[in-house]
Amino acid sequence: MKVKSLVIHEIMKEAKTTGAGIFLSDELLDVTNPKVSKIVTSIDSSFIKKSIKRAKFSEDGFKKEVEDFSDFDLLEISKELTKQLKLSIQNISGAKGGYLVFTEFTYSKDFLGVFLVRNTDGTKLIQSGSGWDINSTEYLNVEHFAMGAKINLSVLNSTSDDRYISLVKGNTDIAGYFEKWIGIDDSKQENIDAQALYDLTNKITLPDDISSRDELKKKIFDYAKTQPSNTVNLNTLSEYIYNDSDYIQNYCNDNDIDIDSEFKLKGANLSKFFKASVKADDIEITAPRSIFSSDKIRIVNGKLIINSTELINQIENLKNMNDDE
Repeated sequence: MKVKSLVIHEIMKEAKTTGAGIFLSDELLDVTNPKVSKIVTSIDSSFIKKSIKRAKFSEDGFKKEVEDFSDFDLLEISKELTKQLKLSIQNISGAKGGYLVFTEFTYSKDFLGVFLVRNTDGTKLIQSGSGWDINSTEYLNVEHFAMGAKINLSVLNSTSDDRYISLVKGNTDIAGYFEKWIGIDDSKQENIDAQALYDLTNKITLPDDISSRDELKKKIFDYAKTQPSNTVNLNTLSEYIYNDSDYIQNYCNDNDIDIDSEFKLKGANLSKFFKASVKADDIEITAPRSIFSSDKIRIVNGKLIINSTELINQIENLKNMNDDE
C-alpha cells in the first residue's frame, strides 16, 4: 500500500445535543512518517472485515463538490466536505461528531478514503498550530471507526459499469446522514450481486470437503434457503463453507469483485445455484445440475436420451389430450 496524502479534520458534537463545532486542519500530515501511514493500513485492514455495501454516486454529495475525481486538491475538498457534514448533523440530536480522516492511497487500485473516527477521552488528537501533533495520531482508535467509505478512483475514472463506492457499517448501521453526505445511488442491484456470487463459485478454490463446483453451488443454495428472506451474508456464508468468515470477502477484495457483503438471493437468482436450463428448437429442459451428469440424461450417437418413466407418462398423456382436441 502507498499512502499519497492524508488530512484529518474534527467535528465537535455530542449525542443528544444540537449545534456543532469544527476544526479544519490547514496541513496534510507527513505520509512518510510510519505513524501516519499506519492510520491508513489499520483502517483498511479493519474495513475489509466489515459488512460492505456497494454503490455509485448520485448527483448530490461528493459528486457535486468534486468536479474531477482524476485531479483534485485533497486538502481543499476535504475542508468543504467537512463543513457540509457539520451543517448536516448539527441539528440531528442523535448524531455524534468525531475525526474525519480523508486519504488518497494506492493498493493495486487508486482510492479515496473517508472515515469518521470517534474522539473518545483516550484517543483525542492534540492540536499543533493549524494542524495536529503527529505523535498524538498513534492513539487514534482507527480500527473501530464509526463509519467510512472507500471510493475506487480507478473504476470511477474508467468506462467500467462496476460500483465504485464501498461503505461499511462499523459497529452500528450506516447513518443515513453519512450516506446522504456522500451522495449515493441507493438502488438495489441484487441481480449483480447474485451473478457475482455465481461467477465466484466457478473460480474460487474449493473447500477440502467439497469435490465439485456443482456441489459448492448446491451448498450455497442450501444455505440461502435457511436464511431469513433468503438473505446471504458473505461472512456467515464463508464460515458455513470454509470455516473462515473472512475467506470469501478476502477473495472478493483481492480480485476486485463487485459484490455487496449482504443481499437477498431468491427466485431465478437462487434457482440457478441448484438447477440448470438448456433451450433449443422450442424445447427447454430444466433440472438439478447433478441430473445432467447422471445416467438419467445421456447423449448417444448424437441423440438425447432421458431415462424417466414418469416423464414418458406425462408426455404421452399430454399428446393424447392434444389428439382428442
